Formats: sequence, C-alpha cells, structure tokens
Amino acid sequence: MKKLLSLLLCFSAGLMLAAQSTDKKLFNHLGLGAGVGTTGITIEAATPITKYVQLRAGVAILPSITFKADADYEYSTLSSGAYSGEGEVELKGDLGRVQGHLIFNLYPFPKVPFYVAAGAYFGGNKLLKITGKSDDLTDPNVQAVIGDFKLPADENGRISGGFKINGFRPYLGIGFGRSVPNKLLSFNTELGVQFEGKPELYTDYGEIDDATVKDDNTFNKVCDALRVYPVLTFRLNFRAF
Repeated sequence: MKKLLSLLLCFSAGLMLAAQSTDKKLFNHLGLGAGVGTTGITIEAATPITKYVQLRAGVAILPSITFKADADYEYSTLSSGAYSGEGEVELKGDLGRVQGHLIFNLYPFPKVPFYVAAGAYFGGNKLLKITGKSDDLTDPNVQAVIGDFKLPADENGRISGGFKINGFRPYLGIGFGRSVPNKLLSFNTELGVQFEGKPELYTDYGEIDDATVKDDNTFNKVCDALRVYPVLTFRLNFRAF
C-alpha cells in the first residue's frame, strides 16, 4: 500500500513539473479525485493530454470484507491397508486488497463529458485470502478441499492461503464526467470491468495436492464469479490548477 501511495504522489509531482515545463496544450491542468465503489476507496490524479484524452492514475483501497463458509476436508492413513474419509471445517474468506491503476479517458465529443475508459489495474493480486484453524487439521494427513485441490494446514491446524490472479489486469469502462474539471469541481460516475484471468489457489504452508473429490464451495464460487471484476465508481473531482 505504501508503494502504491508513493507512486501516486510521484505521479502528481511529475504532472506539476510537466505543467510548468511543457507547452500550454499538454499537461496544462491537474485534477485530483476521491471516490467510492466496488474497488473500495479511490484516490486519483489526472491531467489532460489532448482535448480528447485525459490520463489518470490512482490507488483503490478495498477494506477487509470477510465471510465464513464451510469447506470439506479429506483424511487418509496408511498402515496395514488404506483408509480415507471426509469431514467439514469452517474457514474465513477476505476480499480486502489495495490496487493501483493507470487509465486513459477518451472523450469522443469534447464538449460532452461522456467518455470511454481503457487502461489497467496492477498490484493487489491476492483476490481472496482464506484462513482458519481447526484441531481436525493438525494431522498432516488431513487437508481442506477447495475446488479440485487440497489446501494444507500447519502443525497447529492453521490454514493460510487463497486465490491469486494476474498482477496486471486490463480494464475497459464507460463514464460520464471529467477527471480534470472545467471548473473547480465535478462529479463523475464510471462503470467497467477488470479482466482478472483464472484465479489460482496458493498456500503459505506446504504444497497443494489434487483432491480426490471436488468441493465446489463458496470460496470457489466467489472466485469463479470474479474472473471479470465489476467496477462501479462514484467520484468527486477537484481542479488543482
């Protein structure tokens, strides 16, 4: 998060320097914006490139959104023969993350504040964090099942892992309003999608193995639904100069 905020500050400082050192038509204004939406709280800096295009960069901070859901687990022992069975354990999911973004707003008709947005989100590649603890998981032969895979626990029965997505995620959207206002303030709203790719299971303990039986639980369903992440943002913009 500190790196993304530092990047935004550097971007804003760079725009100010560019505004002082370039001609009057390029990077001649700076807009600052704050918004809320499905990506959380958004802070942005923006500048016009031409009368048709505005460039904006920012940070989106999604607070921790947690939920609990049951997951199956498998266990097996090998002695004189093989024996396996199943059980159930409650785990916690967390969707909180911090993302950066760099986006171009294209205004087909400069006098009308309708725009098409294209760019990318980066960072925040841990889409869903999964944690939990159960005495049933202290046995090294017992592993929680998430989708087609088994998520191992440590020696104390703690699980720590989740689903990762692409670190670089293309973005497309449409909106109404200006990131660099013509006057002092402006309001804009934007609707778009991040293309996140196929989520992959990761673990902080041990290795992930294939599961004998698939458990299509809540964690798996959430990640399948968010391969394309909906972005709806309401933003208030301020013209710095």
